[in-house]
Amino acid sequence: MKAATSRQRIAANGSRPRRVSRNAVMPAGSVRRASAAVAQRRHVRVAWYGGLALMAMFEIIEWPLAIVMMVGHEIAHRAHSKALRDFAEGVEAGA
Repeated sequence: MKAATSRQRIAANGSRPRRVSRNAVMPAGSVRRASAAVAQRRHVRVAWYGGLALMAMFEIIEWPLAIVMMVGHEIAHRAHSKALRDFAEGVEAGA
């Protein structure tokens, strides 16, 4: 007998699993999905920083510019994440 795929599984309450957007707020029970999404976003950020470092190493851009771009990118990422958390808290409070 084959194991059921994620599309074929049905929870005890009769609901089927659904796809969750990368930026969506997920219920507390979906920690596994959240950690996978976070890991994917980290890889994208590491690639960004690596690309900037390579461009600075090959002197396509200057080191000070690369550092400023890295710091600005990190600040923007953290501000965006905080804004999403604040929005999710507001939605949960209103629900």
